[in-house]
Amino acid sequence: MVLVNYERLSRVYDLDWSDFSPKYVGLIKKIFDDHGINQAKILDLACGTGILAAILAENGHHILGIDISPQMIEIARNKSTGLPDTAFQVQDMTKFRVDDTFDLITCIFDSINYVLDPSALSSMFYRVYSALNKTGFFLFDSNTHREYKKYHEAGLARVLGEERFTQSFTYDKNKREATTTFEFSDGAVEVHKQRPYNPAHLKPLLKKAGFKIVNIFPVSAKRQHEISRGRLICLAQKKR
Repeated sequence: MVLVNYERLSRVYDLDWSDFSPKYVGLIKKIFDDHGINQAKILDLACGTGILAAILAENGHHILGIDISPQMIEIARNKSTGLPDTAFQVQDMTKFRVDDTFDLITCIFDSINYVLDPSALSSMFYRVYSALNKTGFFLFDSNTHREYKKYHEAGLARVLGEERFTQSFTYDKNKREATTTFEFSDGAVEVHKQRPYNPAHLKPLLKKAGFKIVNIFPVSAKRQHEISRGRLICLAQKKR
């Protein structure tokens, strides 16, 4: 049985992938401190189980999280019970609609790599631009072609909680398509496909949407706000 992304993996997501999002908190704080922003309104696209959203809400910010997975959103809602000014919606981030505007929009942990069609990514950037306040910021990351070429895993056996599965990773450099397959012990399968985006792909799309690129850089161990190696972080701002 083939499942949609995170239909099954959502059950154990926080057991192995929960340490990534908190690493962004320091970077977000620096952005706000540098620009005198307090109690920001933040839209977290592809929010997953709401790890980053919960931390930011605890720090006094107003949060809306959007994710295409109903299972992930259910976990995020349960996690944020009791936190003020925090809401979650099931939406496709490439087609999202909101009634408010935001000081910061985030899209982290390879989330834009799930957008396989560059034209859909371009459309998403336009939507992000429209959903920002005047001079608002867009913070996201991306795995690159070079990063995906490093990996090839076949049948890595894993146990997380009560779930047993094998995890395999392949990369087709001609199609520029990375495939991660999770095969669970009961026969269920999740197939996750991603596309790399390098600065040469991202800069024109951001500028076309109207953004000013504040910084786009690879993360290294020497940087103060290290997220992980082999990943690009981009900070863009809505033009005045």
